Amino acid sequence: WVTVETTLLFENGSVSGFQNKWTFDENYTTMAVEGLDTNKDGIYSREELAELAKVNIEALKEFAYFTFPKLKGQELEVAPPKDFYLEHSPRTIDPAASAKPASDPVLPRTGADQAAAATDKPVKVLTLHFTLPLAKPVLADAEGFGFSMGDSSFFIAFEPAPDNPVTLGDGAPKGCKVVGAPEVKAPDANPSKPGDLMAGQPSDLSVNIVSG
Repeated sequence: WVTVETTLLFENGSVSGFQNKWTFDENYTTMAVEGLDTNKDGIYSREELAELAKVNIEALKEFAYFTFPKLKGQELEVAPPKDFYLEHSPRTIDPAASAKPASDPVLPRTGADQAAAATDKPVKVLTLHFTLPLAKPVLADAEGFGFSMGDSSFFIAFEPAPDNPVTLGDGAPKGCKVVGAPEVKAPDANPSKPGDLMAGQPSDLSVNIVSG
């Protein structure tokens, strides 16, 4: 389960790429950091997580980094990621979300959040930061530019961050805006069939960028 935040990057009047912040769930985090606290100080530093970040980035190449930019329906290529690193830090707990019943199917993390809230100790999770350039920049005023992030197999659930999952970086033209960003909604708690639950999950990020 990955919570996605991305900033669209601009350079010299063109869209140049994406600056991503992907926050993983605590179950993956617990598994991934096992044995990485080499100095046994209870803190997973960026240096201790460097090799894991490299492994993550290399593994993402096979899946096109789950990022699919398009211009007027034509797929665009991305360049290799850069400036990537992992951080291990507390995830902010939404008290309202923690209060929801454990049977809520869209919150696999609720139990951990409730436990953390009860002990006043926040859940710590991994966040992968990386910049993903476009192979060829796209003019900022070009019509029909958009992108999506997600896994069509649903093996990995990409959840847009509740607030501003997509933002425009410095250099964005005046009037440029994000349209089509999804609203995160909980699915029917009692779907008629399993497929309904999967279809209702707040996964995948798909937006368009338009210039005013």
